Amino acid sequence: MNQKKDFLDELEQTLMLIMIVAATVLTLISFIAQFIAPDSVNLFKQLSFYTYGWMVFLALGPCVKRSAFMRIELLSGKYPQGLQNGLKMLGEILMFVMMIVMCVLSYRLTANTLASGASNAVAPGIPLVLAYAAPAVGYTLGVIAYIYKFATSGKGGNK
Repeated sequence: MNQKKDFLDELEQTLMLIMIVAATVLTLISFIAQFIAPDSVNLFKQLSFYTYGWMVFLALGPCVKRSAFMRIELLSGKYPQGLQNGLKMLGEILMFVMMIVMCVLSYRLTANTLASGASNAVAPGIPLVLAYAAPAVGYTLGVIAYIYKFATSGKGGNK
């Protein structure tokens, strides 16, 4: 199981690295294109925006695994340890529920966009479904990471 977990972590990190490199390269191409082919600048800008969005949403899974979301420790630090633990668990549950809601809404929006065949207004060659699928995939990865975290928390896993 540990080998599989390492493989998934590596896969997520590799995908995010690919998105960072792609966004950087596309941004550079859009800068160069303004001198060579000004008509294609918007296309490359939009593609770089899309890759950046994908990178952000792909990071949800690793953020859940590493408990990298911001918490207000100042408030919970004033309470006894038992209450602090309860507040942390309540925060985790609220984040999990929020991710499920956002996942469902993202899938609905992605399905509607796919059905309509809408394309980007700035760069008409890019279907909007490419942008709208990023939150659906990202929130799904976050929900899966939370389920894994909750399932392993009592078994010596992430606490």
